[in-house]
Amino acid sequence: MEKTEILKKIKETEQKIEEEIRQAEEERKKKILSAKDEARKIIEDANKEAAKIKADVIEKARAEIEAEKEKIREKRMAEINEIVKRGESRVDDVVNFLYDEFKRMIQNA
Repeated sequence: MEKTEILKKIKETEQKIEEEIRQAEEERKKKILSAKDEARKIIEDANKEAAKIKADVIEKARAEIEAEKEKIREKRMAEINEIVKRGESRVDDVVNFLYDEFKRMIQNA
């Protein structure tokens, strides 16, 4: 082989290697972009899932609070109704007591 042929082959090999390096660099950039895009999608999906879980937790908590409020309201209404019943059952006694006291005051006057 002649010197020029050897130099030509060396040059061709160098160009081939440079092309392969350039292609490898482009492939690396594509893979990095793809990985970043995939990571972004994973983060978005995780954020959506977290928001859904948060909304579910808040909804359940509100429902529990409303149920507890209703229980308390019902309990208080039962207590009020009991007090009203006791009061109503004693109205006749109070009226009779007041009537007797009035009669006594008139008789002693």
